[in-house]
Amino acid sequence: MGNRATIGIIGCGHIARDMHFGNAFSNPRLRVKWCCDLLDENLAYAEKNYAPEKLTKDYMDVLNDPEVQGVMILTTHDVRLKLIEDAAARGKHIYAEKPMATDMREAYGIMKAVRQANVKLVVGFNRRCAPIVRDAMEILGRHRANPVTAPWRYKRREGGEQVMKESKATMVLMRINDDYMSFKSYAMDPYVGHGAVMGELCHFVDLACKIVGCEPVKVYAEGWARINQSMILQFEDQSICTIVDAAVGSFDHPKELIEIYHKGLSLQLDFYLQLRAGGIEGVQKIDYPFKEDMYPEITEGEGSMRLINKAAERNRRAARSAEAPYPVVDKGHYGLLDRFADCVLLGAESPCDELDGARATLVALKAVESARLGLPVKISVDEYDFVFREGLVC
Repeated sequence: MGNRATIGIIGCGHIARDMHFGNAFSNPRLRVKWCCDLLDENLAYAEKNYAPEKLTKDYMDVLNDPEVQGVMILTTHDVRLKLIEDAAARGKHIYAEKPMATDMREAYGIMKAVRQANVKLVVGFNRRCAPIVRDAMEILGRHRANPVTAPWRYKRREGGEQVMKESKATMVLMRINDDYMSFKSYAMDPYVGHGAVMGELCHFVDLACKIVGCEPVKVYAEGWARINQSMILQFEDQSICTIVDAAVGSFDHPKELIEIYHKGLSLQLDFYLQLRAGGIEGVQKIDYPFKEDMYPEITEGEGSMRLINKAAERNRRAARSAEAPYPVVDKGHYGLLDRFADCVLLGAESPCDELDGARATLVALKAVESARLGLPVKISVDEYDFVFREGLVC
C-alpha cells in the first residue's frame, strides 16, 4: 500500500472552501484526484485555487474510479444517506461532514451500509482531534485512573473523604457564543439544515459523550429548536453536561469555553488557545498557537484575550475595507482528516465512527423534542439497545 491515499471530494461548497480544501490539498498523505459538485461556480473555484486532477458533476464518476480509496462527503445534510450507501457499496472509506444524519432511519441506514461493506466511516466531529482536547483528555484520563487529592485541597471533614456515589461523576459546562448571521444559507431550512441544534450543537453533544465516556440517558432543553438553547445531558453514571448555546453573540469574543470537573480536578479549555488545570500537581497551563494568525503584531494578552485583542484589530481593518479575516484557532479539522488517512492507509480504527454519529443525532433529536415539549426526555433502554446494538447484527 502506498504512502498517499487517493481520495475524491464530493461537495465543494462553503465548508469545503472554508476548511477542507486547504487541509486536504496540503496533507502530504492525501492525493485529491477528484472534486465533484453540481454547481459550475464551485467546480471553477476548486480548479482555480487547488487544481484537482479531475472535475465532475456526477459523483458516480468518483465512486467508479478504481484508484479512489476514500471520499470526503461535504454536501448538505439532506443527501448524505444515498452518497454514503453508494460509496460503501463500492468499498470506499468515507469522511462525512457532521451531522452524520438528521433522523434515526438515516442513521440506521448509514450504520448498516458501512458495517456490511466493512469500510471505515469518519464523522466530522473535529473537536475530538483538537490539540487542546487531546491534552485535556489525557490529563482527565490519568486523573480518573489515579485520582490523587492535591495536598493543598481544602478539607473540612475530618477522618477522610466522605464516599458518595455522585462524587464519582464528571461535571461538564460548555458555553457557545455564536452569531446566526454567519450561518450557511441552508442552516435554518427545516428539511435541509434542520437548525442549529442538529447542525451545530451536535458537535458539543459528541464532545460531551467523549469526555464523560458513557452513554447519555436523559436530555432536557429549554429555548428553541433552531437557535438559542440551554441543554442538560444526564449520563448513565449520573454525570451531567450543560450546554449553553447563544446564537445572538459576536465573534469579537471567543466562541467556545469548556469546563470539566472530576474528583478534585478542574480543567478549562479556553477557545483552543489555553488549557488551565487545577486540583492536580504538574501541569497548570498549556498555551496553543493560532492555526492562522493574520495579526502577528498583536501580542498582548493570554488565553482568549489574545483572540479578543486580535479581533479588535480585525474589526478596525474591516471597518475601513469591509474585508478582513478573523484569526483561526485549531479546532482539529486537520487532525481528524489525518486520522482519516490512517483509516485508509493503515486500516486504523475511526476516531469518530458511525456509532458516534448516530448517538449525536439521537441526542439532538431528543433535545429538539424536549425544547418543544418543555419537558425532560428519556433515551429509553429498548430504543437505544435496538438501534445501536441488536438491530445492527449484520
